[in-house]
Amino acid sequence: MKQIRFFSVLIFLVMGLTGIPKAFAQESFSLASHTDYDYFKKKKKKKKKKGDSDYSFKDHLWFGGGIGLGFGSGFGYSQFAFGVSPMAGYKIIGPLSVGPRISIDYSSVKYTGVGTYNLFDVELSAFARVKIFKGLFVQGELGTVTDQYLEPDINKYVKVKRTRPAQYVGLGYNFSNGEGGFGQEIAIMYDFYVGNDVNSYENPWQYRFAITFGF
Repeated sequence: MKQIRFFSVLIFLVMGLTGIPKAFAQESFSLASHTDYDYFKKKKKKKKKKGDSDYSFKDHLWFGGGIGLGFGSGFGYSQFAFGVSPMAGYKIIGPLSVGPRISIDYSSVKYTGVGTYNLFDVELSAFARVKIFKGLFVQGELGTVTDQYLEPDINKYVKVKRTRPAQYVGLGYNFSNGEGGFGQEIAIMYDFYVGNDVNSYENPWQYRFAITFGF
């Protein structure tokens, strides 16, 4: 029987606030001898100590993900599906980001005269993303998928569980143009493991929609 799976991605909001410390130096100043305000501000600035750095771990983080909801029906069955797919990225250097991604999908399938079956799919992966131009990016992922599907058995269905690798490469666009803040993105990914498996009946193409923050 064709495996019933639900790929989801669409609304996951995470906010990060970054504070930049400021140092103020105090020194005496004679208004009688110095009346220029710009000069006064320059005198008030404190030189950065040797070893100080502008590096901030929070400034290198970005977040994203989504929520999916679906309904479907066919001859003798109906289906409800729900999923979440959060992810977090760390900007290593320049346009390169790496991070984890998780996708959890739930499906409830009802067969007339047979029964209702609850199915769960969990995907854990690590991705690397490179911005090509503004919001355009290329992404690769390596991970593991543990899913459940149904197989016919006389007058009923049997729930089967399996674990397999996932090997994605794809292209996407983030509408924040890589300027941070909130943004939406779309991506199309190809799973080479499924594509190279001659016995698989899964679709190797996966379409993703997400909301991001800080990318």
